[in-house]
Amino acid sequence: MKCFKQNLMVISVALALLISGCQSKFKHTIEKSENSVTIYQDSTIINIEVVNESIIHVQKTLSGNKSSTIPDYVTIIKPQNVKWSIEESENELAISTALIKVLVNSDGTIFYRSKQGNQLLRETNKQTFIKSKTEGEHTVSQGFVAGDEGLYGLGQFQSGIMNWKNVPIRLQQYNQEIAIPFLVSTKGYGIYWHNYSLTDFNNPENEIQFTSTNKVKTKNSSKETVLDGEKEDVAAHITKDKVENNIRETTFIPTKTGEYTFMALSDNNGRMRGEINVNIGGDDIINYSTIWMPRRYSGKKHLEAGKEYKVVFKNTGAKIPGKLFYNEPDYNKTVFSSIAGNTIDYYFIEGNNPSEIISNYQVLTGKAPMFAKSAYGFWQCRERYHNQKELIENAREMRKREIPFDNIVQDWFYWPNGTKGPEWDRAKYPNPEAMAKELKDLNLKLMVSVWPEVKNKKLEEKYHLTKIKSSNYIDVYDKGVSERFYKMLSDSMFHKGVSSIWLDGTEPEGVKDTSVNTAVGPYVEVQNPYSLEVTRTMYEGRRNEFPNERVFNLTRSAYAGQQRYGATSWSGDVEASWEQLSEQIPAGLNFTMAGVPYWTHDIGGFFRDSKSINPIYDNQYTNHEYKELLTRWFQFGTFSPIFRIHGYVSETEIWRYGSEFESTARKFIDLRYKLMPYIYSEAWKITNKSSLLMSPLVYQYPNDKNTWNIKDQFFFGESIMVCSVTEYKQREKEIYLPKGEWYNFWTDERINGNSKITVNTPLNSIPIFVKAGSIIPMGPKVQYATQKTNEPTLIKVYPGKDTEFVLYLDDNESYDYEKGVFSEIRFSYSDSTKELKINKGSGNYIDFKKSPMNFIVEMVGNNKKEEVIFKEKELVLKF
Repeated sequence: MKCFKQNLMVISVALALLISGCQSKFKHTIEKSENSVTIYQDSTIINIEVVNESIIHVQKTLSGNKSSTIPDYVTIIKPQNVKWSIEESENELAISTALIKVLVNSDGTIFYRSKQGNQLLRETNKQTFIKSKTEGEHTVSQGFVAGDEGLYGLGQFQSGIMNWKNVPIRLQQYNQEIAIPFLVSTKGYGIYWHNYSLTDFNNPENEIQFTSTNKVKTKNSSKETVLDGEKEDVAAHITKDKVENNIRETTFIPTKTGEYTFMALSDNNGRMRGEINVNIGGDDIINYSTIWMPRRYSGKKHLEAGKEYKVVFKNTGAKIPGKLFYNEPDYNKTVFSSIAGNTIDYYFIEGNNPSEIISNYQVLTGKAPMFAKSAYGFWQCRERYHNQKELIENAREMRKREIPFDNIVQDWFYWPNGTKGPEWDRAKYPNPEAMAKELKDLNLKLMVSVWPEVKNKKLEEKYHLTKIKSSNYIDVYDKGVSERFYKMLSDSMFHKGVSSIWLDGTEPEGVKDTSVNTAVGPYVEVQNPYSLEVTRTMYEGRRNEFPNERVFNLTRSAYAGQQRYGATSWSGDVEASWEQLSEQIPAGLNFTMAGVPYWTHDIGGFFRDSKSINPIYDNQYTNHEYKELLTRWFQFGTFSPIFRIHGYVSETEIWRYGSEFESTARKFIDLRYKLMPYIYSEAWKITNKSSLLMSPLVYQYPNDKNTWNIKDQFFFGESIMVCSVTEYKQREKEIYLPKGEWYNFWTDERINGNSKITVNTPLNSIPIFVKAGSIIPMGPKVQYATQKTNEPTLIKVYPGKDTEFVLYLDDNESYDYEKGVFSEIRFSYSDSTKELKINKGSGNYIDFKKSPMNFIVEMVGNNKKEEVIFKEKELVLKF
């Protein structure tokens, strides 16, 4: 009987679909199901799925194409039970939810409108196609019309570009570059491009021709740098004596006036060292000189029609002369083109502002869990501590000198010679358990670097680790292999007291033949999400084995959805230069706008001076310009989501750079820890509301076009605006204050916004402003994030608007907050009555009757402070 009912149901559904197709008013046959509409448009099948009121999933394929068997690694929700409707006419199909309307034209193009009727996005048939693998580099491509809007996200890139409109980019994982195919528009929508292969964004339509096509001539020498008998991968590159500099010139006369966007292709098969420079009209629009470099580089410049520009293209050290492509100012398209796959597959995500768009995106791909409170403190890291004694001595010295920090990091070569982790060389680290125990007694956590690349025959055989052919990287797409990889790390690290793992090289860069297979299919089809699967392996493994300890992983790559796996990415092995410092800021801001909130960088740069493969500075400890660069980088790092210093062949402890730097570094470390109540509460908003801790001004002011290209100012949390200094000897700076009133953080001076102002930038400070209508909690000076103190928390109220702040409290370490084991205290300020109310919020982690909290409340601007004790009953303060 049960079988009969099921068969009857299948027949009924099929009949209903047949009837709906026959009765369709639309030009093409359609089929409706509970959550989707399928359109049979000539040889193309279009499926439009309503995921929820704000998210639409679109798939287009050619009739007869087989469906992909690659798992969905990114999205986590199935279509929800929401109301939606469909209307038909001969030439248009309209699908409506409570928030958006999707219009499908008879030619197959799709339009998206808001509930108010405003056009958000529309497809174009230009650069839209599905091809076979033999018909060119890309097999699938979808074009959209780009209007008057700013576009953000897509991951992390070192181009210094903030707004991606019209800019060509290759979305490929690389040391220093991270590909996340999620885009946010100021118009009120986002696009997640659901394809795991290498993808070109705004593939350029034009090429600048050079008359010279000479091949690059180099001769190799096998000289390698070897330190202490260990082959250092970074320093062991093959040096090249250049026979010619590979410099080519031409002239370019644009036919249109406006902003041109460029892409340089320097090598087809990767490159390691050298430089690439594209100079147009005397301006460097592309300039890379670091060791690890990508294959494609983006830049842009405003050009005038009819004017002749000299173009100089230099890519010394590359294997090919390279090519230079461009898009004209009226390109006005947003195009995703992938090199593998047979289905156009993307999600449209609606939101009134970038905050809502990212929040809805995280509904689709997952929210970021809380880190332990210690993760938001200072990370002492260097390349590298050479043995157990050296690491412990420096940890003790930091505590002796009363430099606040919570974490210390062991970088590579802790393993036996001839291998590559994760195993301790007992000659150098005789007792890692005792080392971790002493660090714990010093209230410190230990992080150790590990690669998903195993060069240790004994461990490979013991844990049955299968690698991707042509590489040493494990086949993380094989779930059994990934689980055993975690077991190997747990045995060698976690069971010896290590708290977190630095997952280096998760791009991965070392797969030489992309045509090889993985456990789920061709590597070329799953190349970009490798890091996502590595972090999933680590998060799920550690959380299952140590359920009361929050997971923290540092990783050099990322992908859509990685935020849900307790990971922070860093910007790779960047060079110490003013240009690279300035590039870190938009790189990090676009990374967080791609929906992954936690990001960091090597304070001071990885390659620092002539001893660490950076010819710019002779000695990082004595060179005045480098120490100023380190100071400005440190100030920026203080307001990054994760605060971490690092450097190649460097001793990065702050006292090693002289008293002036140490004094400023102490000032900013102390400020970071004083802001810990604010930071930890903002981190709760990341988990609870999908907010960002570090965001561009456009995140909060998307309708203010003045913010669209600002790349050296950003928000730290909701209320604090940081203005970085990125030029040598810059002692004053012009900044933009958006509409409203602002307070100088250092002086409490109140300033009107919607204007540019010039501010002083002495070396020991940077401009910081607080929005009027903000509440900032600040703690006392401490040596580590969870240090107990009887001193009251300072509550600074910045009047000018009604506001509210939720102070968040929990056990700082476990996942019990997911069960409601936390406490909130709500501070509500009314600007009209000048009243501040303090109330108990959600959660019962703390019984405030038994454990009251002391606050000093300061109303900025009236020099009045009041000390109060909160015992759960509402407090009302009049100012």
